[in-house]
Amino acid sequence: MRNFFVFLIFIQFSLTTTQFSLSTTPFSLNAAHALPSKGSEIVMSAASPLAVQSGQRIAELGGNPVDVAVAIVLGMSVTNATFSALGGGGFAIVKMGKSVEVLDFRERAPLATNPDYFLKKSKNASMTGGAAVGVPGLPAGLYDLHKKYGKIHWSRLFDDPIRLAQKGFRVSGEYSEKLATNASRFSPGAKLHFLKNGVTPYKPGELFIQKGLAKALSEMRNRNIVSFYNGPIAKDIVTSVRAAGGDMTLKDMQEYRAVWRKPMVTEYSGYKLYLMPPPSSGGIVTQTALKLIEKLDVKKYPSRSIDEYHMLGQILSRAFRGRTLIADPDHYSVATEKLLANEYLEELAKSIKLDEATAIEPLKEEDFSNKESAETTHISVLDKFGNAVAMTVTLNGNFGSAVASEKYGIMLNNEMDDFTTRPGEPNMFGLVQGQGNMIAPGKRPLSSMSPTLVEKGGKVIMAVGAPGGPRIISAVIQVLYRVLGRGEELQSAVEAPRVHHQLLPNKLFIDNDRFSPEVVDGLKLKKNSVEESWPARIYVCKKTDEILEAVVDTRGEGTASGF
Repeated sequence: MRNFFVFLIFIQFSLTTTQFSLSTTPFSLNAAHALPSKGSEIVMSAASPLAVQSGQRIAELGGNPVDVAVAIVLGMSVTNATFSALGGGGFAIVKMGKSVEVLDFRERAPLATNPDYFLKKSKNASMTGGAAVGVPGLPAGLYDLHKKYGKIHWSRLFDDPIRLAQKGFRVSGEYSEKLATNASRFSPGAKLHFLKNGVTPYKPGELFIQKGLAKALSEMRNRNIVSFYNGPIAKDIVTSVRAAGGDMTLKDMQEYRAVWRKPMVTEYSGYKLYLMPPPSSGGIVTQTALKLIEKLDVKKYPSRSIDEYHMLGQILSRAFRGRTLIADPDHYSVATEKLLANEYLEELAKSIKLDEATAIEPLKEEDFSNKESAETTHISVLDKFGNAVAMTVTLNGNFGSAVASEKYGIMLNNEMDDFTTRPGEPNMFGLVQGQGNMIAPGKRPLSSMSPTLVEKGGKVIMAVGAPGGPRIISAVIQVLYRVLGRGEELQSAVEAPRVHHQLLPNKLFIDNDRFSPEVVDGLKLKKNSVEESWPARIYVCKKTDEILEAVVDTRGEGTASGF
């Protein structure tokens, strides 16, 4: 399947005494609200209103941005297994005080895997079933993040998510649709926990209760993450993965560790940007694109014009060119300096023409890179002091591998598809990956997740990210360009039609139903191979003067609120 989503939340925080309480009646999901929300103390934008309620509760109790972010992700593990669950992983960029750090809790390849792991398996083995599952990193990431920076006691963060799992919530139209689409892929555990009576997908408005997941969350609340990686939850996950054809072991679970890394830092239009380093490709691709946007002075073209979109598409194709040379830095020496060198950027800029689209050859690894050594969701939290968390978490595809642990109902990722599983062949997102991203025991796959912080005057003033595979990167780039480069209003920048080009295939993808026929025809006249496609969804918070603003992308479900 090729229809994938990530789930994204953005929150800007300054703690308040606003009264808030969770209802004792079943919870209900809502569609996106188009109007932005503003406040002097706290604003938030999220794809899950219910998860936001969990975050609001923690803020009311005196929690800091890290506490709030963790609470929201735990809430999403209940309400949004389409995109995010305890069986996934992700990245976070954190600024607390003066330091900025990256936490990498990306999934890892099981120890029994190797570069040829999928060559003798079925074509979809990297997407569906036990072999597709990487060792989950989400619980370790949340725990390490909270252990270092959290303020509220760990156990308090679980109160609302556990109640949400126990009491249930009303299924939204989108959630129901994804259940129906993926039900045929589900493992026995997934059918038991995610289908009504183990057989029928829940319909919109029906109550969905997850007692198994409530027990897992209770275990994690009472025993930190010991039970997840070296206890009953670990045993349940390993048993379920192996029953579905995977090779994960308890040793894989026991040896998992999240990794603290340094962010990539760049300047754009007078702002400082903190970006994700490898194994995310987001930081390098974003820097490349923004530098080309400045070199080619794209903002001189009228906003939303044929010329502007043509140039953005050509720039994106060049920026994605270097993605094949990015991989897990613990297993591969990434040629970061070469990919961002002015000489290489000049070469890319000279290859772009205004009057027609031109193709560029993919990079050859042996000529450019160093050799190998030895649907997703986002949360952003920003307070008025400039402390911030931008976190993107994912299962990769809709419902990940479609394998859920049989006892606890934890949906598990299909991140193994993000490796180069078959050299030269595209993955589920149409990306052709490089040799550096070949499978190795304990290795983390290349990712497109791009949580980003924007700083001005030493204070973080914007947190942004998106779901949508490689479209995450192109969406974040275009919002940064419009807000920081062109000075557009936040809601306008988020709602603007977007283009996407990832070099291979050589196509200019455009948002469904957002482009006028005149622009589409104009792009085709410039020899762009135009194709409509599903979009990424941006969720963002920004501080302007003393006003906090949260915006939700109307391309999907979500809610923005402010106080």
